[in-house]
Amino acid sequence: MRVYEVSAAAVRRPYVLAGANLAPGFIRQALLAMRARLMPLALLMALLMPGTVGHDPWKQDEAYSFGLILSMLETGDWVVPTLAGQPFMEKPPLFYISAAVTATLLSPWLPLHDGARLAATLWIAFGLLMTGLAARRLYGQGVAVRAMLYLVGSIGLLQHAHEMITDTALFAGFALAIYGLTFARVSAARAGSCIGTGVGIGFLSKGLVEPAMVGLACGLLPLASAKWRISTYASTLAIAALFALPWITIWPIALFTSDRQAFDTWFWVNNFGRFTGTAHLGANAEPLYYLRVLPWFTFPAGVIAVASIARAWRSGTLSDLRAMVPFAVVAGMLVVLIAASTVRSLYAMPLLIPLAIFASRERLPEARWIAIASAVFAASFALLAAGLWVVYFYAVAQGRPPAIDVLLRWLPADFEVRIQPANVAVALAVTGIWLTCWIAAKGADRHLYRWVAGLAMVWGTAMSLHLPWLDHAKSFRQPFAEMATFIVPGECVLESGLGEPQRGMLHYVAGLVASDLARDDGECRYLIVQTNHGEHLMNVPWPGWQRRWGGGRPGEYQEAFTLFERDDIDPWPIQLYASRDDTVFGVATE
Repeated sequence: MRVYEVSAAAVRRPYVLAGANLAPGFIRQALLAMRARLMPLALLMALLMPGTVGHDPWKQDEAYSFGLILSMLETGDWVVPTLAGQPFMEKPPLFYISAAVTATLLSPWLPLHDGARLAATLWIAFGLLMTGLAARRLYGQGVAVRAMLYLVGSIGLLQHAHEMITDTALFAGFALAIYGLTFARVSAARAGSCIGTGVGIGFLSKGLVEPAMVGLACGLLPLASAKWRISTYASTLAIAALFALPWITIWPIALFTSDRQAFDTWFWVNNFGRFTGTAHLGANAEPLYYLRVLPWFTFPAGVIAVASIARAWRSGTLSDLRAMVPFAVVAGMLVVLIAASTVRSLYAMPLLIPLAIFASRERLPEARWIAIASAVFAASFALLAAGLWVVYFYAVAQGRPPAIDVLLRWLPADFEVRIQPANVAVALAVTGIWLTCWIAAKGADRHLYRWVAGLAMVWGTAMSLHLPWLDHAKSFRQPFAEMATFIVPGECVLESGLGEPQRGMLHYVAGLVASDLARDDGECRYLIVQTNHGEHLMNVPWPGWQRRWGGGRPGEYQEAFTLFERDDIDPWPIQLYASRDDTVFGVATE
């Protein structure tokens, strides 16, 4: 029998003993629970937020996307999207509407373009949440965070998650539809509402691509197994069609009644014509393009998902209901991607969702090669981040970037680097998150945590310390603001050769809406000409025109802009032509 000596104070207050015995365990459990929640949240924030605000819209997609948003804010017309005064019917307006809303709500605190870009962050965050819920629905508790980490840690999502593009809303629509599919056999109302709404979001974001992919996946399931040939699943599809109907009819009908030509351009040219290649839009299909791109674009979720699919195939469990949903979605997506006549790695972004869900099925095995790969990646991330810090400190000390060829090939050398405390704080924060995850991450998922933390550290360091330098190179603000000082406000402006991003940013930065040169009536005073890919514009006056300004983005050697002013307002037409042999632009008059 053991005898314990207890103080009189403890006898009078017995909860002191109980607290002494229980507090350590209680605190330990609270800390573990906090770590389980805060660490994934910190990682998600570290990957999603750096690079979202603090820079102008960048070429290619962001610049013209914001041009559409700006036109919507100015005109209030959500039916016919316009870019610098001209209809632009490549995509439906849902993302632009959502970005216009966030830009307006946040305009007291953020520039319009940063507020608009946060709409993309919200769509991506919603897609991540739905992906985690779908994984938990299929594979039980504990896998939701793993699925989200696989998704946000995929290389292909990293860049595009921070862009002001319609594909972010498409991404969210896919995630919601896949979440609905996980209920398709047990709850027709819940499943159908989610599938239909998700398809509708995707349709109003980018057209017919999501209805085609999700429709194929829904059709493959009953073909693959009799378990899906049940009345509940049929009811699910019927309810999904009802929920999708408003999304896929209201805007097209409004567009058709408002502008029949714009409707035909959107429906026939930018949907069917782009897909079949008859419209000659986008990059032409390359043999085995996605076979070459997907291994790095989907890493690491793709590698783990393929291994999981192979394991399920060998064990005969691929026909398991929990495996069939993501597998059918992957198949439906790949069929449409491969069949399309235009290719781009961005188009594969929704494919990351089912791959991340499949990858979350199992924990990484305790294999030596995985530990070695994790250590190699960690060392690589640490070296990259350290290199970014060294370049930054050198640039601050010297007042200019270092003369490193690989950097100066893409970024201008004439940029003055200054210390910005907020950016340094962000870089230190993401470095601290990486260090914390490396030390605190335990269990089989520790390698996944360390991978995502390393990716977040490198991305966050680059998008904080070097964001002003990147923005100086990729923004159109400097050349267009300088050009605007040579133009009398309110005067008519023509343009020749301006691309869609350039027209959008000319409207935003300089407040200029230029008309196509082909529509010249001889009354416009100014002409802006863009030359590309090494073409040269002669510095000699054209008949009736004088060169007033010329320039381009800092460090940009592929495109240049020249401003001309007409001396006499004569009603004669002019035509520009480019000669690749002598790289001279000329004038033809009548």
